[in-house]
Amino acid sequence: MKLKTSHLFLLNQFCKNFCFLFLIFYLGCPAAKAFGEENPGVIESLERLLNVERKQFEIAKSKIQSNFKSLNNLSDSTEIKLDPQFMRSILFHSDDRFLQLAQKDECHFLSVLENNLLKTSDGDIENVLINFKNKLSVNENASLPIQDFFDLIYKKKCLNNHEYSTLFNISNFQKTIAGIKFQVPSNLSECESIHKNWLDNSYTPYLCQVQQILRKSKKQKLKDLYSEKIPSLQKTYIDNLCTNINSPQRFCEIYLKNDVWNKVINGEAPPYKLSYKCQNMLGKTELTANDLKTCAAKLNSDPSICELKGNKNFQSDFPLQNCEKISDSLLKSKLVTNYHDCPGRVDNESITNIHRLINHFSPRKINSTVENCASEANYTFARLNFDLKHEEGWPLKVCYLDRVKGKEDCIPYIPGSRPEEPLSEDQVIAKILYQQKGAAAKTKCRIVDSKNYNPLRSEFKFGCFIVYDFETCTTLSCSKKVIWEEKSMADIKFIGSPTFDYFPTAFLNERYSFLNMINEVYGTQGRPIKNLTDLKFYLDKIPNGIIHGVGCVEDLIPEEFQRNVINQCHPMPFIIDAYIVKNGETWISLRAAIDDIHTPRLVQWQNIYNSVSAHSELHPLKTWTLYGIKK
Repeated sequence: MKLKTSHLFLLNQFCKNFCFLFLIFYLGCPAAKAFGEENPGVIESLERLLNVERKQFEIAKSKIQSNFKSLNNLSDSTEIKLDPQFMRSILFHSDDRFLQLAQKDECHFLSVLENNLLKTSDGDIENVLINFKNKLSVNENASLPIQDFFDLIYKKKCLNNHEYSTLFNISNFQKTIAGIKFQVPSNLSECESIHKNWLDNSYTPYLCQVQQILRKSKKQKLKDLYSEKIPSLQKTYIDNLCTNINSPQRFCEIYLKNDVWNKVINGEAPPYKLSYKCQNMLGKTELTANDLKTCAAKLNSDPSICELKGNKNFQSDFPLQNCEKISDSLLKSKLVTNYHDCPGRVDNESITNIHRLINHFSPRKINSTVENCASEANYTFARLNFDLKHEEGWPLKVCYLDRVKGKEDCIPYIPGSRPEEPLSEDQVIAKILYQQKGAAAKTKCRIVDSKNYNPLRSEFKFGCFIVYDFETCTTLSCSKKVIWEEKSMADIKFIGSPTFDYFPTAFLNERYSFLNMINEVYGTQGRPIKNLTDLKFYLDKIPNGIIHGVGCVEDLIPEEFQRNVINQCHPMPFIIDAYIVKNGETWISLRAAIDDIHTPRLVQWQNIYNSVSAHSELHPLKTWTLYGIKK
């Protein structure tokens, strides 16, 4: 190991500011003349000094180790100190980060040494070299196993260190970590203060030992005892702290970067640009301010985490995008996304796109859960048809045997449970049971995941239940059962699937294409976008204006979808709400209808143009299917 310039600086600073520590151990500060008697180059001086130190340490070690002591031999000894040559070797061969951490006082130094953060020319320290007075008050040198040294020294000084060691042993570690506040800064002055507090904190050496164990086990692909006991975001915080314990600037950089995550923390961007990802990463429905700060730091320090996490239970195209690219997109993103949807559970991709567009121009409160994420998208499209009095545009129906008519009858329903909506699935079934099966007028039906439904449990003995698998059920494919008073209602069945035009395919049905329905119901206006200049102008000049379209997915996302035959085209709806210029290239922020709503992807104009052109060629009316839309 070669001595770094930083070690030389730190060695002089260490002695300048904290010589009392070394005086305790009988180590004098190095004289300035030792580094420059013949005015050699800096590197040459350092290497010469390093070689001299190694030889001196080997000589001292060979002499002292011949006097190997056990704990019992030293029980009556006094004035036990670390050997000066041993201390010099530590200074020369330890990481300057941990030398910085050791500077506060003697007890801090001992805890850094105890946690295996300091090294000698031999590497990890197994035995320490000490000076002491024996029973006859004669000075003596000896070698002592490191654990014996701490068992002995903590009986005489730094008594709290032994307590800290107990708090961080493997049996208490998880509880201790849970009780530590990992404060995330909002500005530079606060961050520098937090960093200084960590330098002075007696827990820090123990946290850094954990960081070193985690890094070593990851590098060697070994299982460690800590990974499962410490949450991912705290793990990232500790890694940043211990990596940059000697540099408040680098420690703070990760928290104060000019990215969308920190703009959310600072109130410069809407919370939903961060909160939904963090909810899924942390497994929480409610987040504290510190949760958001810690999560933002994780997204900054480990950009690849977004590729695998952030959409838990809300199925979408997978893997997702890199955190850094998502941040670039969201910095200028316009689309209102204060909810989470699940494209993987809505068969008709156009419905997902429609849901997103309508909630951009007419936001409503959406309670995003795995149970209702698909039904919320269906509800948006159903209401669009009903508000236009176009009931035939919503084909989902519940069919049952009408006892009065003596034949099957069908009535429309909207999937999910919604107290204010008489056409919601639960209310429609309850009404059928009341009119046809003799159920009480106040009967209410619960929608239950098949995984949770257990007819042997008392809560399922009485009442009405609509049972299906939340994870696999989609609009087109959903095996549902209606159970009332423990009996399956075999004559009640669910039929229909939404079919409609996104853009008009014939002049006769032009009014009932989505493009025209949203204009009529929500007062939006649209116009074709034909080139990149027009796209940029539209997004720049119209505050709430966004762009939507339909293109062949094989051209839109060619890295994921390839053509197997000529003219193959799977129509894919999408939304564009921003663009960025990076390294002289223009990238467009796009959400395909299969993408996670909080994970836009960056694509180039050529992909969009090619996909829309290919789709337009196959369209019955040769319609150009890329439109700006505003309100």
